Amino acid sequence: MILYSWKDIQNSVSKEESPLELLAGSGISIGSFDGLHLGHRKIIQELVNLCQKENLLPGIVTFNRPLPLYKHSSDYAGDVSTLEQRLSLMEELGIKFAIVLDFTDEVSKIAGHDFLTILKNVCNMRIFVEGEDFRCGYKGATDMTAIKYWAEQNGVKTSFVPQVLYKAGTDEEERISSSYIRSMIKKGFFSAAQELLTRPYELSLKKCTQISDKTLVIKKSEISQVLPPNGIYRVKDEKGESIRLEITADELIFDLQSNLVSVTF
Repeated sequence: MILYSWKDIQNSVSKEESPLELLAGSGISIGSFDGLHLGHRKIIQELVNLCQKENLLPGIVTFNRPLPLYKHSSDYAGDVSTLEQRLSLMEELGIKFAIVLDFTDEVSKIAGHDFLTILKNVCNMRIFVEGEDFRCGYKGATDMTAIKYWAEQNGVKTSFVPQVLYKAGTDEEERISSSYIRSMIKKGFFSAAQELLTRPYELSLKKCTQISDKTLVIKKSEISQVLPPNGIYRVKDEKGESIRLEITADELIFDLQSNLVSVTF
């Protein structure tokens, strides 16, 4: 997968040229894609399929951290997945390039139609795929209707994928979302999270300081992902071996001495 930063895009705008790989045209979807759940997979599969039919390069525009962190920071519980996890999963699904942004004041104040025009000009965007509830641009003012109008004026094909619903143990259907999965993990409902993610919940520990004596200890403050309630769990390391984990008010304590890359619940 080819990665671009916002600075790369700005440089391309100023030079009025597209990166070599994108000259033949691309299809794009925008989003945090936190967790990469069933709803995200449906959008990405639609994007990849449409790009294959028209010989275009499928790509995504995403953020270093999910947008709810910036918009609801006071009660944000943590990410479902790290950026590295998300990009790896998207590459497996056929995504060929990603533009990774920091959600700065500059980025947040760009009007939706201006942002789409940048993608059209820099990435030679020919196809745009999103969920039908997608909004973008300053204060989320650019909705599906506005995007369709912009696309018609600019010769870009669009596809808006219907919401994917989930029955959460009742007859009522709920929209699958990263926030819902986050709430399931916070409650320790790992089977529900696994069903919606199509894989066990994985906690990355690569960037954490791991203090090892008789046990391995990691400070909670070093973990950006959402954690389940304090308590004792059986988790599996990257080799599939079972480990005892105790989550306290401040720490994660593993019953082993060697460092860990990740664990699954």
